[in-house]
Amino acid sequence: MVKTGDLVMLTNDKWAVPGALTALKFYKRLQNELDGKTMLVLSVHEAGTAHRPTRNAIVYVSGYKKTLNTKLLKVVNEPG
Repeated sequence: MVKTGDLVMLTNDKWAVPGALTALKFYKRLQNELDGKTMLVLSVHEAGTAHRPTRNAIVYVSGYKKTLNTKLLKVVNEPG
């Protein structure tokens, strides 16, 4: 589970992308921009509805903040 203070990266899993061309382009750009970069989680927030809850993380990467769904992230500093 992603929490404040974690170091994270984009997951290497194949993402289940909605069928819209706009979504495909968005996720491809996101992957090109952030793939292989380590990010610091500044905060985690609950979002969505009661039927479809989601968790978003504000991360610091390459000198700026970005909001990402936690399903797209994997923790890289977890003791294993």
